[in-house]
Amino acid sequence: MATRSTIARTAVAAAALLSIVGVAGCSTASSAPEESAAASESDIPMPEFSQDLQDLFPEDVVESGVIRAASINLPPYSYKDEDGTTDIGLNWDTIAAIEAATGLEVELEIAPSIGDIFTGFQSDRYDVNISPLSDIPATQANYDFAVWIAEYVVFIQPETAEDVVDSLDAACGHTIATLQGGTAQTVLENQQASCDEPIDIALFSDQDSAILAVSSGRADAAFSSQIPLTYYAQQNDSLVISGANSTDNGFPPFWVGASAPTGDPIVPAMLATFEALQEAGTYDAILAKYGIEENAMDEFGFNLAEES
Repeated sequence: MATRSTIARTAVAAAALLSIVGVAGCSTASSAPEESAAASESDIPMPEFSQDLQDLFPEDVVESGVIRAASINLPPYSYKDEDGTTDIGLNWDTIAAIEAATGLEVELEIAPSIGDIFTGFQSDRYDVNISPLSDIPATQANYDFAVWIAEYVVFIQPETAEDVVDSLDAACGHTIATLQGGTAQTVLENQQASCDEPIDIALFSDQDSAILAVSSGRADAAFSSQIPLTYYAQQNDSLVISGANSTDNGFPPFWVGASAPTGDPIVPAMLATFEALQEAGTYDAILAKYGIEENAMDEFGFNLAEES
């Protein structure tokens, strides 16, 4: 079984890195996501062990029998259960399936920030990152990606809102909550030149605070990554996603997946593992469990930013 531990909290700046982490921010939310009737935890099919798959991993990983993985807390990828201590989420379901397919133990450590993960690579603490780091040119300059989930940047707003904010043009004249220093802030600021009525950009340090601003009526909508915002909509029936899977918001579709420093042979091995999970039906079941079927990809890929 996977080991659940927390690495030392080293203060590391990951400034100006264009990633989903910069868009989505961190969260302290603790409620479990709503599960669809077709995808309860017991219904997730597990792949069969494959020696051929295990043999794709670097020799030192196979010899140790352990994949040293890292992630950050970001729902629905990884977060705390209602007891405040148990780690749950999409990443934890995924590593259970990786263990079944490869016969290797996955030791997943939760880092305080993506910057700590980068430092962990430098000190040979980790073999692979499974946090939702975006495969875009800025990150692909230093990291290879095994891409298996599509991502978008969207709005979330009250279901009873009179004006639907589902694009940058629709955001004009409204108060939009977003994360300070994230790429979404820059996109909103750039949109101002196209607005007859300016956007009132409300900046917050974390996603929980931005969502609270929307729920309390202090902001008309929040602007961030689709998968985390889908999680918040699942937790609050009064909130809905606007502009799902849209590219009319300053962001093209982009991708997330497992990553490691450029040239590391573990990335192609992870890609083959994700493909095995897809073939076994595990992939579709996990995404359905977290209500993010719209983010599924028919074909996974290696460093897809080159093809964007």
